[in-house]
Amino acid sequence: MGQLLACATPEGIVVASDSRAELFEPAGEERFVTIDRLTPLTSHAVLASAGAVEAQDLARDFAAFAKGEKLTDIDDLIQAAVPFFTGKVDDFFRKACEKLPLDPVINMYLVIAGYSPQTPDNPSRLFIIWDRVKPPKIESTQVTHIFTLPRRMGLEYKLNQLVASLAPIAEVVALAKSAMEKLASQDQYVGPPFRFLSVTKEGITEL
Repeated sequence: MGQLLACATPEGIVVASDSRAELFEPAGEERFVTIDRLTPLTSHAVLASAGAVEAQDLARDFAAFAKGEKLTDIDDLIQAAVPFFTGKVDDFFRKACEKLPLDPVINMYLVIAGYSPQTPDNPSRLFIIWDRVKPPKIESTQVTHIFTLPRRMGLEYKLNQLVASLAPIAEVVALAKSAMEKLASQDQYVGPPFRFLSVTKEGITEL
């Protein structure tokens, strides 16, 4: 599963992720692999993946699609994302079912985090996409401020406090870093290396 965190503030968005994912061998054995869950889409948008490791493959595919279609505006990216991922998930199930029976939910989550200088009243956007059992196979929603997966209610509460108090983005980053280190010490499914990005009017910055 790993851990994903995204927090939108008036100053910009902080996106944080670990790099640990689990794979299951044909005989059922579990092993961990290292993946990069954060994929830049444009100078002001990032696609983050969580859940099943296949989500990262979809993130790379969408990044290539967005580049080919010259999609640069965050609203255009969001509008294109749902039909794109719906088609990709259908292809995934078709190929997988040729090899073995599969649970219809594979628990993939994708987060588009973008900053739009053209809309100063609402510049920071978080858009969540995930798979589900019944049609439509892809569900989506826009999140106002905070998203964590798995859900970490205590952490979300602290992040909400920072957003409400208009804390500088540096404080959000500091909280995200300490939280990732703490979670890794408590949960074997969360592990380094950790990545932290901000998306502001200046663009994407590795922290």
